[in-house]
This record gives sequence, structure tokens and C-alpha cells, in this order.
Amino acid sequence: MFWFVIVLSGLAILAAMLRSRHFVKAVLLSLIQGGAALFAVNFVGDFIGVHIPLNVFSCSVGGLAGIPGVILLLISDIIL
Repeated sequence: MFWFVIVLSGLAILAAMLRSRHFVKAVLLSLIQGGAALFAVNFVGDFIGVHIPLNVFSCSVGGLAGIPGVILLLISDIIL
């Protein structure tokens, strides 16, 4: 059920990007925000004990979903 919610959320974000008039701009902005958020979480996480490993899955979720994707990764890291 958890993975279904993740996939559905990702599809909703991609659909919103496709409906915007500036798809490429929306994707690039999301990539930049997601990368910066992953960097910030890992930098601050060293002090508070939270770490999101950088792999293909976490980078793609952070890149495509942006800040909400990084928050989702952070919550799933804390819970699981």
C-alpha cells in the first residue's frame, strides 16, 4: 500500500508538470530544488543523526518530486 501511494504521488506530480506551459522549466526547477534539499538533509543530518543514502532511487525521487519527494524519503527513513 505504501508503494502505491508513492507511485500515485509521483504520477500526480508529473501530470501537474505536463499540464504546465513550461514543462522543461518545471522539471529543471524540481531537479535543482530536490538536489539542494538532498544535500541540505545530508549535511544537517550529520548533526542530528538522519541520513538519506544517495542512490538511483533517492536521487530520482528527489529530482522528480523535488522538496516533497525529499520529505517523503526523510519520513520513510525515520519510520522504517
